[in-house]
Amino acid sequence: MKTIDELVADKLMDLVQYALSKFIKPDITLEKVKQLDATVIDILKERYGIEGIILDVDETLRKEMKDIPKCNKEWIESLKGQLKVIILSNGKDQQIEQYFRENGIDYIGFAHKPLKKNFLKACEKMDISPEKVLVVGNDLLTDIYGGRRNNMKTVLIKNVEHTER
Repeated sequence: MKTIDELVADKLMDLVQYALSKFIKPDITLEKVKQLDATVIDILKERYGIEGIILDVDETLRKEMKDIPKCNKEWIESLKGQLKVIILSNGKDQQIEQYFRENGIDYIGFAHKPLKKNFLKACEKMDISPEKVLVVGNDLLTDIYGGRRNNMKTVLIKNVEHTER
């Protein structure tokens, strides 16, 4: 059960997100990452020349610091055949970082999003110009604004899949 302070903080964050939504607009909004399927990716590749994808972890690929559900792991694996993939997270989780490294995906933790530095570092690691990168995340300020200010295309994810399917 949440304390009154936690409930107030949640409401304040909702209000901040609402205010930000009036000024920061993603290129695409989806309910879940799995909706960014092969067909949508092919369209983005053709229309914008997308060659790589920067993924957020928390509340995009996993919920409440739990493990990434199998369905999202499978989705990430399917991306690897279509795009270069890198993780850019403001958090740092050794187990999640190890999972990505074991699966051949670079991970940049403590990224300080929306600052430009690590968005550009991710592009450098993928050897792709920012204009050819898609940023996928759940937060308007850190993910969408961070990507937009680097001339990247953006996808806002509204809900994270958190059950094994």
